[in-house]
Amino acid sequence: MKKHGVLICLVLVGIASLAASAFSAAKVIPSQWAAVPVRVDGANQEWQDATMIVDKESRAEYALRNDDKYLYILFMFKVYDLRLGQRVLKVASLSTYEISGMKVFYSFDGKKNKTDGFHFVKKTITADELIASLEKNGETLTDEKKAGIRQQKAYMIYEGLPLDPSTPAPAVAAGPVDPPTFRDQLKRELSVVEFRIPLAYLAKAGAVAAPGANLKLGFEWGGMTKEMRSAYMARMADSGAQARGQGGGEFNPAGGERDDNSGTGGPMGGQPNRDTKKYDFWIDIQLANKVS
Repeated sequence: MKKHGVLICLVLVGIASLAASAFSAAKVIPSQWAAVPVRVDGANQEWQDATMIVDKESRAEYALRNDDKYLYILFMFKVYDLRLGQRVLKVASLSTYEISGMKVFYSFDGKKNKTDGFHFVKKTITADELIASLEKNGETLTDEKKAGIRQQKAYMIYEGLPLDPSTPAPAVAAGPVDPPTFRDQLKRELSVVEFRIPLAYLAKAGAVAAPGANLKLGFEWGGMTKEMRSAYMARMADSGAQARGQGGGEFNPAGGERDDNSGTGGPMGGQPNRDTKKYDFWIDIQLANKVS
């Protein structure tokens, strides 16, 4: 009995050691320490020595840096020459980013949790909408400054919006921090996107991101948003009504005509739009500690 007991113990120890080694072998991407705050401008000057990682499906390249206040993320979409005649095509993942923006998720428990994170989007607003937004955020604008803003009809704004709109901005003991934001520069050969997320915003159930901490990050872009889906359905309904009004649309055995709504490919029927393809991937990272 003693021998069997010893044998069982050895087996259990062996299993535990294998599990521990498997856990330690999980691929964790180390963030690099940012000795100087990264200027988020859509250029990649501060990233020249960064180790770029390639996501195989989307072909997007990315890198990570952090200091004691912010997590910085660089995405690069390279333009590939597919040599189709004289045409040079952008990668499809870039086209979907330009339409949808990007969602960045985070979790502390290693699970792929899509409830916590940010949606980084850019949009065009009018001068009056910009004035209203600035005043809502507590900025006092004189009539002279408002007049200056109205000299330009429209403005491009970049926002990092919490996925849960009710999420309050964190109280930071060291003083206020800039909210999550991003910038991009879409060029012909290379498209660069830079994100900046305050570590103070990465918090859940008492856990707060700090240098040295481990996180799981998820990235998602593309796909059809609710607004895009509604517009698509309205467009399909309108085209269907026009076809019926012209006596067409439904299958006619004599004429061989086919209803567009029964087409192949798209999730809602009809021809799929390549720009609506969704891309997503997850990584485990470790935030860097300050280099002494």
